[in-house]
Amino acid sequence: MCGLLFHLFSDQPSSLSSYEAALELMAERGPDFQDIQIEEGFAAGHTRLAIIDLDQEANQPFWDEERRRVIVFNGEIYNYRRLRREMEEQGIRFVTASDTEVLMKALITFGELEALRKIRGMFAFVLHDTRTGETLAVRDHFGQKPLYFSQSDNGTVFASDPYAITKISGICEPDLDSYGLYLATSGETGTRGLHAPDRSFFKGVEMLPAGHVLRIRPGKKLEKTRYFAPWDLFDENRYLQNLKRPKSDLIQELSQLVQQSIRRHLVSDVPSGVFLSGGIDSSSVFWHAIDQNPDIQTFTKISPGIERIPLEVVPELLRRRPATAHFIRQDKNRFVPELEEFIEYSRAPSRWNSGPSMNSLCKSARDNGVITLLGGDCVDEYFGGYIHYKGYFENDPPLNDLGDLVRLGDGRHSEIAVDYLKKQNAIRSEILSCLESVVSGAELMAQATMLHDTTTFLQSCTLPHSDAYSMMASVELRNPMLDLDLVSFAINLPSDLRSAHHENGEFGKLLFREWAGSTIGEFTNIKKEGTRNYAMYMADSGFWNQDEFSIFKLFDLNELPHPRDLIRYINLELFHNAFFMGKEKRTIDGLLSAEGRAALSSG
Repeated sequence: MCGLLFHLFSDQPSSLSSYEAALELMAERGPDFQDIQIEEGFAAGHTRLAIIDLDQEANQPFWDEERRRVIVFNGEIYNYRRLRREMEEQGIRFVTASDTEVLMKALITFGELEALRKIRGMFAFVLHDTRTGETLAVRDHFGQKPLYFSQSDNGTVFASDPYAITKISGICEPDLDSYGLYLATSGETGTRGLHAPDRSFFKGVEMLPAGHVLRIRPGKKLEKTRYFAPWDLFDENRYLQNLKRPKSDLIQELSQLVQQSIRRHLVSDVPSGVFLSGGIDSSSVFWHAIDQNPDIQTFTKISPGIERIPLEVVPELLRRRPATAHFIRQDKNRFVPELEEFIEYSRAPSRWNSGPSMNSLCKSARDNGVITLLGGDCVDEYFGGYIHYKGYFENDPPLNDLGDLVRLGDGRHSEIAVDYLKKQNAIRSEILSCLESVVSGAELMAQATMLHDTTTFLQSCTLPHSDAYSMMASVELRNPMLDLDLVSFAINLPSDLRSAHHENGEFGKLLFREWAGSTIGEFTNIKKEGTRNYAMYMADSGFWNQDEFSIFKLFDLNELPHPRDLIRYINLELFHNAFFMGKEKRTIDGLLSAEGRAALSSG
């Protein structure tokens, strides 16, 4: 939706030009309106992508009628109309039709924790009370919207973009610990590298974890507390009841929850569209979205030579549910320059190498007047959809095994991952203590693993990745499959209804597959491809002058890496080159060999 900036300074504000520079870095996040307000003790800035209530009265920074409280907010509150009605019944008056005003007044009316319990949406916001001097920063339950912060002698800065913070602090240095953690994985499981949920790749700039509140009171230390974790949704009684319920009842409830979530996520005052890959998740979103909005448009990428589902399934879906459809062809010779652009925008090595291709869909949506997009991400984590779960669970690992969350390499950087491992082990312990009075054995392992992925993998990989590629195109991506009520339902199902085989032999999301097959058609129940991209095509050691890589001067790296390790080297090199090389910044051609230039040239 937007980009936010908030500086709570202890001495003097930064220069107006530095605040403006920070906002300019978030211009794509909010092309419709930008403003910076410097007040006594703080500065609040915002870049707006107008989606709900397009009137200028809904612009931010947004003040209450008393001009006591001010909020900067990035995201959407999908159930804002219901919350508004509830408050109006209590005599609360509203001056706009925006969800921003509803969010602010919900926090005041219901109190912080009750408001966060009632809200259904994605959000990152900073609320400041000028009377008490208290500042409250909050990130949504799963981490759909980013919120970075940094502390210095002159206060605390919050922003939607870590690089924007460096314009206020004046310090822009690499976080070598984050580099080391990113490089700590290896081989087949290490393509993406590790991204810590609570830090960035810029030294001194942290990420507020999902489900957390950060509070600053005058004269007191900063307080960071957790208000939500996915295992909070586990309910012993509900789980035990679901063990006895007929599968048909559960499928009916799942259907109702999916449709409710899609209805919520279609709330918008601007045109909407849907990613349509032909996979079971996006197909399900499309199938029900077009029932509720016949004008919905679809966006499908075509990657010649490496994927088949879009051309096999999408035409059949569109035959059964006609819609305005857009097919965007990917070019493998454009992958490297597009990856470079994407890494520079996302301010991190790419978490998932599909960023360039997904960004091309978002650009197409924007070009066709579509401002909000619905995607099918996030089902695999809590419904057990990843194929690696199959072999992992069959091997009967110990309960504290973290699986693909942490798969360290040959030891070069593993010492940097010790803190990360400790934090992940602490999370696993909390999850096990929540579950072990009800489930045990293989069931406990499966439940714990899916909860752990929902907790850590979503906020460190899937969600920041999709936020970056959509915001880069000034388009808002929404995740109806991450609705709190839907996730709560799935988490309380036994694992044999999630991470199990469908009758056609396909693994994972069993109940979801059966529902989709009966609703849409069994033609959607085909082998998962995932989001195909050309990363492996570029991962040829002969294509790159690795002796020109600056990261080889920072770390002892294998000069003949596994192709998946090379993908991470390239990602990290492109990131470091973009932000920290200054006058020594290399061009892509300077990093490529003659063979690489010939193979990867964009023509």
